[in-house]
Parts: sequence; structure tokens; C-alpha cells
Amino acid sequence: MNEVYEVMKKYGKFMAGLDYPVGNARLVQMTSEGVFSTVDGCDLSDLKEEDIIRLPGDTMPVPCGDMKALVYSQTPYCMEWIRRGRSFDAALDDMAQIFGPTALVVDVRPENPCRDKDIKKALKDNVGFLAVTQKGENGENTGQTLTFGRSLYEAVVAMTVIEKSAEVSVLAEKIGGPHPIARWEAKLMRLIYKKKYSKAEEAVKTREVG
Repeated sequence: MNEVYEVMKKYGKFMAGLDYPVGNARLVQMTSEGVFSTVDGCDLSDLKEEDIIRLPGDTMPVPCGDMKALVYSQTPYCMEWIRRGRSFDAALDDMAQIFGPTALVVDVRPENPCRDKDIKKALKDNVGFLAVTQKGENGENTGQTLTFGRSLYEAVVAMTVIEKSAEVSVLAEKIGGPHPIARWEAKLMRLIYKKKYSKAEEAVKTREVG
């Protein structure tokens, strides 16, 4: 537990120190001892051991291949796309390599009969998605972004990358729209990144918690 606490404290402090708010964020980490999560509403800048709980069961709350870490966040520009209910494609190399070709909006409300299928589709080529948890009367959605990683380091990096990409896509609409990377090219970039450039990071960061 102490090992998990130290890692979550490290990345919680990092997220709290970003130059944009992360909203009601939550960190989840799967270890050999179980799955641990920060509690809703905790102060990420100063996490206490009592802010971390063990979740029931021994699987991630949202399965995603071999991913062992998950970050829930509500960063400003990702929330804008959730509000609109619109997905966006990768226009930056970083998004294509680290996150995937598309940030899909998924209705995760229990009343959506296709929820599990939609989540699986969103995570087929990407390490996250934009989750709609509530639809407002005026048609505007609320929700949160989910980003995954083999470690919390990767999940947090994916969060920062997708927020930057969301910002670029919003601002680009004001000058004629973004120019997304071709889907086949984005998928290839992601594949190359996974096979070559992320191996060293994985070896180091997965040793943070086991």
C-alpha cells in the first residue's frame, strides 16, 4: 500500500501543478495486491494515505488490454468536446503516437444498451476515450476523460497529450478546421511508438509499483 501511495502522491502532485485544472480527477492502479484508487474529491496536490482505497475485485474498473493504470480527468478542452458530443481525430504526432488516431465520445450512461460495445470500440486503437456521464436538458453533455497506461506515468502522459490535442482541434476550427493525420498513418505511428520508443519507458516506469 505504501508503494502505491508514493506513486499516486507523485503523479497527483504533478497533475495538480499543471497550468490547467483537471477537475474531479481520479487515479487507479492495478498491482499484484489488488486495484487501488484515489477517492472522489480528494486533494491531488497533497494526497493522504486515507485518500486511497482498495477497489473490490482484482480487475480494472474499465478493462483495456494489458493496461494497469487509469486516470479520470476533466480537463478544459476535452470537456469542451464532451459537451459538444463530438469526437476528434489526431492532428498532432504526439496524439497519434501516444494516444491513438481518434478521441471517441462514448455514452457510458447505464441506459445506453451499446455502452460496453462502444467502449470496446473506442479502446481498440486508442488508450482512452471521452465519456459522457450525463446529458443536460439543453443538449450539452457532461462527463470525464479516461486515459490508460501500463503505468500511471503513461496514463498521465496520455491525459496531457489528449488535452493539448483537444485544445489544438478547438482552436483550429476558428481558422478553417484542423488537418487530421490520415487514420492509417496515425495507426502506423502508434504501432511504431509502441514497439520501439515506449519499451524503455515501460521498463523503468512499471518498476514504480508491482
